[in-house]
Amino acid sequence: MVGSEESRDPVSSTRTNRTAKRRRAPRGTLNPEVIVRAAIDVVATDGLEAMTTRRLADDLGVRPMALYTHFRDKEAILHAVAAEMFDRFELPQQTGSDLEQLRDIMRAYFRLFVEHPALLQLEKAGFGDDINPAEARLTEAVYGCMRRLRFDHHTAVGLVATFMRLILGSAYVYPTRRMWDEEPDHWERVRLRWLTLPADAYPAMHELASHDFPAFTQLQAFEFGLHALLYTVARAAGVEPLADVPLRLGSDDRQV
Repeated sequence: MVGSEESRDPVSSTRTNRTAKRRRAPRGTLNPEVIVRAAIDVVATDGLEAMTTRRLADDLGVRPMALYTHFRDKEAILHAVAAEMFDRFELPQQTGSDLEQLRDIMRAYFRLFVEHPALLQLEKAGFGDDINPAEARLTEAVYGCMRRLRFDHHTAVGLVATFMRLILGSAYVYPTRRMWDEEPDHWERVRLRWLTLPADAYPAMHELASHDFPAFTQLQAFEFGLHALLYTVARAAGVEPLADVPLRLGSDDRQV
């Protein structure tokens, strides 16, 4: 009866399964690349908080101490994970002007975070602060554009910081707000809610909701912000703005 009771104990069963999993791990198959790939899977599936050395060891079928043969601690594993994920970034080839290159780089960088949300968690936790080859190439390409556009150092750093905040902020809200894109009546519901507000207290919102209410997908919102920043860069550098995305400027209804 004791054996039967233990078999129904979920804690005991979990420990038994983990022990069996460890025993199935072939000797000599553990290496840094295997550990990093497994850690990426954990963070991508269950979030950064789920990435413990015990969880990682269980998934790999080894004892936790086996991980320390290859990494100093969990933080070292996560730094390696961030470096590996940044290494997936492919720098777009330069085929046009510096403005076009900036646009293409920022689009590609945004896609990296959208396609790999685990990287955003690592960046937020400070594991993306190390300089790795992929990020160094990205940084050099961006500041190379700023240099050729003849921005002083202060302005260049400020502009790049603004681009980065657009990317990180847009990528951060993307997983939840992309559901808005799948709701055909989302923006109509927003418009109707705004119309319930008293017009004398909220005149700007009421006026906007009383006319055609602009609807943006998450990608369109990012593109709009990106184009607005690129327009600012172009004007400050004294070069011709890009014209691939409509951007209305003031009351004269111009487009660039």
